Amino acid sequence: MATKHFFQEVDGLVEQALLGTVASHAVLGLLYNEKVIYHKSHPRNQVSVICGGGSGHEPAHAGYVGTGMLAAAICGDVFASPSAKQVQKGCMAVPSDQGHILIVTNYTGDMLHFGLACEKLKAEGYKVGVVKAADDVSVGRKNGGMVGRRGLAGTIILIKLLGSMSATGASFEEVLALGAAAGTSLVTISAGLDHCHVPGRSTAYGELDRATVEIGMGIHNEPGVLRLSPIPPIDRLIDELLRYMIDPTDSDRAYVPFDPADEVVLLVNNLGGMSTLEMRAVAQVAVAQVKKNYSITPSRVVAGTFMTSLNAPAFSLTMFNATYTSKQCGVPVVKILKYFDAETDALNWPKTHAYNDDAAISMDIKPASDDSNSYATDILVDPDTLDRKLRKAAENIIASEPNLTEWDTEMGDGDCGTTIEAGVLALLQSMDEEGLARSGSVLKVVDTIVGITEDRMGGTLGAVFGIFFAALFNSLVEASSAAPKGTPVEKVIGTATVEALASLRAHTAAKEGDRTVMDVMIPFVDAFKDGDIVKAAKVAKAAAEGTMKLRPKLGRATYVGGLQNRDVLPPDPGAWGVHELIQGLAD
Repeated sequence: MATKHFFQEVDGLVEQALLGTVASHAVLGLLYNEKVIYHKSHPRNQVSVICGGGSGHEPAHAGYVGTGMLAAAICGDVFASPSAKQVQKGCMAVPSDQGHILIVTNYTGDMLHFGLACEKLKAEGYKVGVVKAADDVSVGRKNGGMVGRRGLAGTIILIKLLGSMSATGASFEEVLALGAAAGTSLVTISAGLDHCHVPGRSTAYGELDRATVEIGMGIHNEPGVLRLSPIPPIDRLIDELLRYMIDPTDSDRAYVPFDPADEVVLLVNNLGGMSTLEMRAVAQVAVAQVKKNYSITPSRVVAGTFMTSLNAPAFSLTMFNATYTSKQCGVPVVKILKYFDAETDALNWPKTHAYNDDAAISMDIKPASDDSNSYATDILVDPDTLDRKLRKAAENIIASEPNLTEWDTEMGDGDCGTTIEAGVLALLQSMDEEGLARSGSVLKVVDTIVGITEDRMGGTLGAVFGIFFAALFNSLVEASSAAPKGTPVEKVIGTATVEALASLRAHTAAKEGDRTVMDVMIPFVDAFKDGDIVKAAKVAKAAAEGTMKLRPKLGRATYVGGLQNRDVLPPDPGAWGVHELIQGLAD
């Protein structure tokens, strides 16, 4: 999948992307031939901070042009440095009486072309300074040699600090000094599941198998320094990254000192192919591990997509020591963090906030009183039988989960099997740890299931089960009170399921024939109203098998292509899951 693109060639792609960027923000201008995006109203009395490099790292760098960040961004072709001429034109587009500062990522092409532009601009009377972005720690001192560290996502922190300081009217010398100090206070390293793919290139993709992760890969498909297989748990992977970044005993890579009392910024960067869901979780694990292993609590945590490598399924961690920067340049730490937090209208910089300490996070909101285990009336059955039937129903679901997931992936969103499995696993946990079935209380079991549907089961199926069992609890209370003395328990429960189903149908339009869970629940309840679970289970099984001949009329399956040409479909996974539960209770 990673080799498929909507744009089959890179020719013209960068220009199209720049036009799209400018179309998104009225303050931006574009020098089309030079691939330069600039701020059309950048004040002449402020230092013009400029950055750039090859394309393919979006939103870097064009996404950071705006008040309080870059005055201009110079864009090369994909993974290729812009020319000195492009850099010169970019500086000319944002004239400044204070001077121009070029933030240059430490790659040979960028250093040479920006360096040439710097010298040519100086010859024309411009005041120009260079701040080198070199934050990679995967390349140690020994291997880095005279070249030094590569410029990675730490570059974006430099852009933010220098752009914000410039916006305050600070002098050229002050901005340059902050840049020099901050540049030596950054450490970054990446971890990737594979490399990126460039549109138009060979369909051969990457080198890593499904069980391998690579540490230290570059942003231009450069190989990393370490491969781990199998992929370790995320906390252990983060520990390995932190060891490269801030382990004071690693003389080859301890570029920046970190102390627990320091004000530190943690930036978690998506290299292009990671889901936001995973990125947020990576941020949490990174915070937890740096606190646990190094007693460092970040002052700021920023997670998002800042500097990419096209569609690489990878992330990087950056740590910036504001305290260390302050010691070098004399700018107070509080002011450095103020620059980091300052508002900007650049398209791709998020609003930042002080770190939200987990002490402020509540795990739950407790009700004023909890008498959920006290029932005015109850329905009691043999505890051993109840325990055995519940476990059999759970075992059926666990065994069926792979099929349920496969069928739902083909027909829907793929969560049906794991949703029901999560529910029965929670039920088993309650039985094992709390002795749920020990009292033989049917009401207690149903009440617990209602809580499980709310806490452990999401999606449509979780809601269907939640409504049904909540209504069943109420119906059981009423039925047990109204039933004549001596009425069999099975009959009481059967009567209650009729009322519960009626309540459920008030909340859904699904009916028999729509290929949903209701194709089993409706005939089952009708067959079970007299309390014969074995007979009702046979009806449920036949109904579940019958869904293979039904066309979906509700849910995601209604717009899955290619279904109309098939005579037989897989069973509806929700309906089949209910059948498996019922079969377990009947066995």
